[in-house]
Amino acid sequence: MRAFAPTQHIASPLSAEALNDQPDTTRRLLKRLLDIAETSDYLVGGSVGEFAVGEEIFQIPRFIFMGPTGGGDTVRLGIFGGFHGDEPESAEALIAFLEELDESPQLANGYHIYVYPLCNPSGFVARTRGNASAEDLTKQFWNGSSQSEIYYLEREMGVLRLHGVFSVQTQSDSGGFLVNTKSRVLNRALAHPAIQASRRFLPGNVEKSEALPGDIRPTKPRDLPDFLSATDELNPVPFELHIGIPKSAPKPSQIHGTIGALKSILDSYRSLLAISQNL
Repeated sequence: MRAFAPTQHIASPLSAEALNDQPDTTRRLLKRLLDIAETSDYLVGGSVGEFAVGEEIFQIPRFIFMGPTGGGDTVRLGIFGGFHGDEPESAEALIAFLEELDESPQLANGYHIYVYPLCNPSGFVARTRGNASAEDLTKQFWNGSSQSEIYYLEREMGVLRLHGVFSVQTQSDSGGFLVNTKSRVLNRALAHPAIQASRRFLPGNVEKSEALPGDIRPTKPRDLPDFLSATDELNPVPFELHIGIPKSAPKPSQIHGTIGALKSILDSYRSLLAISQNL
């Protein structure tokens, strides 16, 4: 069941100038990327909607990176971060990822990438795990939620007909990066190379503790459950993939490791599609 629409919902544009109406922490997070979008040939910044919490107005930012044409059908991916306000690493990593794509657009050949770096703007401002209603947004999808954030994000997935959706979250109980999907094929084709790519940015003592999906180890980081596509209301149903950022890693490692994993996934999925088309 889809989320209920907010009493008042507006799909208003989000620009560097419009950030003046957003809290200081949000403005600092997004301003540089919105400035880039103003002149970029590939990056478009905006908002999927806004909602009120008391007298404060919050927006759900969305950035679309339209990569160069790849020669085949364009692949549409959605990447969602910033679900928990006390874990800003995912939002910061996704913004840095988009900045790198704008500098090297060929990394996104054949892709349209929809990035939602701040799914929980009220929690981000308050530095709380839940949103202003104290709800964990990862547990609210497709169950008739009354949360405005869920309404907008579910609507996006329904309209865009994405081929794949990714969640990026911080994992406090993992020594290294976690990348997983329920598909055995995609775990081998995407998750394994992504973990290897992310490992390069971790300190050596942390790097050795990470297990690949399917590895037999005494201890294995817990999987992140599917929640973005866990419904029969999406057609087609996108594949779902999760990236867990190690909380214990230094901030540069968290950001660059996430970027490395995402770049690896783009490259690996492009290769997988090329192989399947030649079969």
